[in-house]
Amino acid sequence: MPSAADIVLSVVDPADEPSRHAWWAVGESASRDRAYDAWPSWGAAGPELASPRTDTDVTLVLAVDAQQRPVGAGRLTLSTMDNPHLAEVEVYVAPDARRQGVGSAVLADLEERAVVAGRTTALGTTYAPVGAESAGSLFCAARGYPVASHEETKLLDLGTAPATWPALDDEVARHLGGYTVVGFEDVVPEAYVEDFCALLCTFLTMIPTGDVDFEDEVWTPERLHEHERHTAASGRTWIVALALTPEGRACGFTEVGISRAEPRMASVGGTMVAAEHRGHRLGLAMKMHNHRRLLELFPGCQHVETGNAGVNAAMNAVNEALGYRVVERSLDVQKRLAPAGSRRV
Repeated sequence: MPSAADIVLSVVDPADEPSRHAWWAVGESASRDRAYDAWPSWGAAGPELASPRTDTDVTLVLAVDAQQRPVGAGRLTLSTMDNPHLAEVEVYVAPDARRQGVGSAVLADLEERAVVAGRTTALGTTYAPVGAESAGSLFCAARGYPVASHEETKLLDLGTAPATWPALDDEVARHLGGYTVVGFEDVVPEAYVEDFCALLCTFLTMIPTGDVDFEDEVWTPERLHEHERHTAASGRTWIVALALTPEGRACGFTEVGISRAEPRMASVGGTMVAAEHRGHRLGLAMKMHNHRRLLELFPGCQHVETGNAGVNAAMNAVNEALGYRVVERSLDVQKRLAPAGSRRV
């Protein structure tokens, strides 16, 4: 068994496939106790890990023991365009190496890098069964990361749920009025770029995020187009539906991402409707449009995963109507980081 004194940490070179694979393998083993098969396959994850972005600075850290066995992994994500105080941290420990100081060593390394970069808040996400704790939630609590936002992870079974959707079409039709829904994949039509950027800029403050120390993000057409290029380079398809006002302006969106190499599972990235346009079943209309398009493009897709806060009554109602079921708790945890000059060496 490894001890903290045996652990050696190194930064993974994104161009080094064996190191990337070792990092991925630790995360895969650490995720086996999740409520479902949530960790992407190597075929899906490999290209994304190797695809850099300019709006985020990502550092992958690998921990090996005295026998050079990978036992821990970490990821530090720093936005370069907004939220300059925030550092997103992820820590993974192989199950047979837990409670040996591996996770603490990885987390301390990530925190130190965040402080050097001038970040003052570390934010992470951990998962736990409904009504119980997990190794991850206990680790976060012990390391000074209180829960800032409670969410639920939900799954939709695409083998059974679509049979119930025709009954929802009538409900949407009764409330939609002059609003419409349009969809696209991978590239935002030029006519909607400006409106879509405006929606993305307000997304984080329009959805319940508890006490998470988020600020609105900055989305420009240039950043949006880079997101499109990164998605393509990562081997993923980005499926989007927009809600349009009677005047043809975008007032809401929902998005789903899926790996072309492993299309068994899709993930909802975000859904919102501008406050002044709510009450027309636009969330339901967009999600039904997007999920049907997902099945057209990837008929073998088995499940869609999403997450939303328990207090988000409107989105919970939409997801329940579509057939989503709760499978685990998703906990956003955060910690205020001490300034560099006050940290012990």
